[in-house]
Amino acid sequence: MSVRELTSDDRPAYRRLTAQAFGGGAVEEVPGPFPEGEIPLGVDSTARPGGQEGVLAAGARIRRDTIALGGGTTACGGIGGLAVHPAHRGGGLFGELLAGVLARCGAEGMAFSMLYPSNPAIYRRHGYQVVARTERIVVPLGELQRLRSVPGRRLVPVTEATMPRLRRLYTKLTAEDNAMLRREPPLFPAGLPSPPWGAVLLEDEAGADRGYLSFSRIAPGSDGAGLEVHEIMGRDRDDLLALLQHLGSWSTVTTAARVRLRTEDPILDVLPGGGLRTTGDIVPLVMMRLVDTARALADRPAPAGLTGSVRLEVRDRTPSATACRADGCWDVRAEGGVVHVEQTSRDEPIPPAGVHETPQAWARLDVHAAALLLAGGRSLGDARRAGLEAEADAAGEAFIDTLLRGPRPSVLDAF
Repeated sequence: MSVRELTSDDRPAYRRLTAQAFGGGAVEEVPGPFPEGEIPLGVDSTARPGGQEGVLAAGARIRRDTIALGGGTTACGGIGGLAVHPAHRGGGLFGELLAGVLARCGAEGMAFSMLYPSNPAIYRRHGYQVVARTERIVVPLGELQRLRSVPGRRLVPVTEATMPRLRRLYTKLTAEDNAMLRREPPLFPAGLPSPPWGAVLLEDEAGADRGYLSFSRIAPGSDGAGLEVHEIMGRDRDDLLALLQHLGSWSTVTTAARVRLRTEDPILDVLPGGGLRTTGDIVPLVMMRLVDTARALADRPAPAGLTGSVRLEVRDRTPSATACRADGCWDVRAEGGVVHVEQTSRDEPIPPAGVHETPQAWARLDVHAAALLLAGGRSLGDARRAGLEAEADAAGEAFIDTLLRGPRPSVLDAF
């Protein structure tokens, strides 16, 4: 069966397919281009028993995303709109389409694939691993008015003229993160997001940008929140205090705000905790699949001062293994802030130590542990506690844990 790239003529058929799968309004039956920055793939219904002309048996889109990786960046295939036609379900088409999607990710030079699943189990069978979750909390705004004022800070409205400053600041503030999207065109248009989105920049007395808060005014829900806060980011604790104090000024029009958090978000250490509540929503999970082990390692800078090497083996026994370059064995060396990766054979023995040398360190991971660790911010101990296969000698574990350190992955899909 052939998974092919869709064209503008396939747009109506794909829209019908996704409307059936996910809901939606009337489908525009006029051919047209898919969004720039996306790769649409599909399988024709005529390739399946009982298939019909003009129908897609399955389809998906790959976003050409770039993500932060511990001070570097790497290409990542963001998977969306993956659907199988009701008439063609149950025959293995989902797995075949996903394998085709992952093979295209590899051909495009993507180190990872990422998605936000409604059913994690079906993706886990194909090598995806939960690496993060997006959460929201409800913050009573009256409590924020008690925060101390921060001298030397002022707010600037975000307009078409100042939005480039916010984008540059976002890139700086997330550069050392793991998995945060770079939010670059064409997937993220250069202008302001659509209303009712709004934002304020925080700057110091010299005019240097220190942080920002982005928000949308919403109708109050059952939790009392009349403000959706998309992000609060600052360079330091004082910047976060100043932004949270500003957030408290909204108490004149609503009693609470719903605040989206990064993993281990620094604002949790600044917020008054007495009245914080969870939203009660379903927690959105983020799953990542390792597509190219060597690229995922080489695209990450080595921490300053780290020198050493490890023989790393990744075992991928999932149905999608042949579509990826995750399975294999590599000699991984860190020197001068750079990670060097050279593939070797599993049958090649670990070099013995010479008279004045120590034995070569080693580590062995299954593909789920590899996705968890190479996404950054987790240790082999974390992988073992999650029930994943993660073995190493003492030197190999210390090297891997140091190389892949950093904040745990966070994924926020928009400003």
